[in-house]
Amino acid sequence: MMNYEELLSRLVHMKNAIISLHEYLAPELKTRDLAILKYGFTEKQISQLDNYFREIVFNNVRPSKEDFRKKLAEIKNLPDLTDEVLEDVLLGYKSDGMYVNIIDEILKK
Repeated sequence: MMNYEELLSRLVHMKNAIISLHEYLAPELKTRDLAILKYGFTEKQISQLDNYFREIVFNNVRPSKEDFRKKLAEIKNLPDLTDEVLEDVLLGYKSDGMYVNIIDEILKK
């Protein structure tokens, strides 16, 4: 039976392998789950992000790329996020067929 440290070590190695794989995948294969794993979103943060997308849809709001970056940084409790993080998360959702039109608009702004 594995002890806690062994299990944690294996999980970290698995996460690192998935992140490495993510870098070489075609854009349409970069899923929401891979992006969320890569950037270490918690269950609460995932829920907040999903709620934000629903709010955008229900209120027919079209945030700019900068507005979305600020909201994502707020959810992650960070002062700012890079373009890479923003685009990986958006493209992950888009690849899964979620909020495609909204994401296209955000990425164009």
